[in-house]
Amino acid sequence: MPDGIGQERRFLLSLKRTRAAAFRSEVFPYFRYVAQSGFGLLVSAALFTLIIGYANLLRDVPPDLPAGLAGAAAIALAAIGSPMRTYIQPADPVFLLPMENSVYRDYVRPALAASMRAGAIRTLAVFAVFVPLYIRAPMTEEAASGRPLWLLGITFAAMGAWNAYGGWRERQAAWAVPRGWLRSARYAATLLSVWGLLNGSPLPAWGLAIGLLTLVGLAWRWPRRQQVPWERLIKEEETTRRRWYRFLGWFVDVPSQESKPTRRRWAAWLPDRLPLDRGRAWLYVYGKTFIRGETFGAFVRWYTVMALVIAAADHPAADWIAYGAGIFIGGIQLTELGRLKLAGSVETLPLDRGKRNRAAAGIARAAGMAGAVLLWLFAAVPYVGSMGWIGPALLAAGLVWNAWIIPRRVAKPGDEDEEE
Repeated sequence: MPDGIGQERRFLLSLKRTRAAAFRSEVFPYFRYVAQSGFGLLVSAALFTLIIGYANLLRDVPPDLPAGLAGAAAIALAAIGSPMRTYIQPADPVFLLPMENSVYRDYVRPALAASMRAGAIRTLAVFAVFVPLYIRAPMTEEAASGRPLWLLGITFAAMGAWNAYGGWRERQAAWAVPRGWLRSARYAATLLSVWGLLNGSPLPAWGLAIGLLTLVGLAWRWPRRQQVPWERLIKEEETTRRRWYRFLGWFVDVPSQESKPTRRRWAAWLPDRLPLDRGRAWLYVYGKTFIRGETFGAFVRWYTVMALVIAAADHPAADWIAYGAGIFIGGIQLTELGRLKLAGSVETLPLDRGKRNRAAAGIARAAGMAGAVLLWLFAAVPYVGSMGWIGPALLAAGLVWNAWIIPRRVAKPGDEDEEE
């Protein structure tokens, strides 16, 4: 290997490792708040519930369960996903363009290989979970017995890797219209192939799958393409970062240069109903800042998700467990009110700074009580005639947590206030 090429390769490998490490160090500190919120316990409980439900389903599979269609949809969805982290930044098309060949060989191709491995493993894992239902469901039992499952697994893993490679070839397309057509063809070919392999006659199904995937692969040569689609990779990297921060924003008010106040006209009018006097000025400031900021968005999204969980559970015990988890984590989210960063102009107002924490606690109390009552009504209304004492007791517990304990935490002076 010539020395110049070797230097470029070492530089690019070091650049990618540095960027990946910088991203991890940027987002990992916020996972402390995710752990404190109890999200891990909730996910564990949900996973445990799903495992129990799936085991019960395997013991008594309904005769009319469309297992073949459900399995084809799940495996196809696992296969068509083709995410790829490259950590390409907006300045790279200027500074790295002179070494584009090296960027493709030493920077992009390893990321593509990792994406293909992830696609194969993800698709194989979904198929492995589906296999017990596939061989027991009355509508697919005969089809499962007529084909080697190990070969199906290998085929689906290869299909996952093929989709990841196809996603890269679509990124290389120079124009959006051919990219859209190729993506649609890849999705359709994957879904039809998976459905045929699970439910059709074995030999025709394999022939159909090979033919469809080959045709789509030949179509990848049709549009003009770029060796390294810089703009596309930059856009995808920015989207990935936004998704990470949106997830973290469910649990903590994440500072971001892209964050900006949200109008939320449906709720922003509430602080305007406060009497216009000096004693309630901090309540107004914190109310407006809370409603138009990321903490309120995370708070509302969390309660919406828990309401959907309660609606899907359709069982008293599961509903009350979801209610408890929703109230607990929602209260933890409200503690961010004690750490809200106000605009610099607010700091210059001639107001009593000793009332700031009490105002933040008041907003937390109002939001917590509203969330607790609304979520309790969502869980209690279907069982209003048979809940007994458990319903009022859980409502009281939720109000104690959200209307007393959490506001007391918010009202405690922070480090900045103590320094003052």
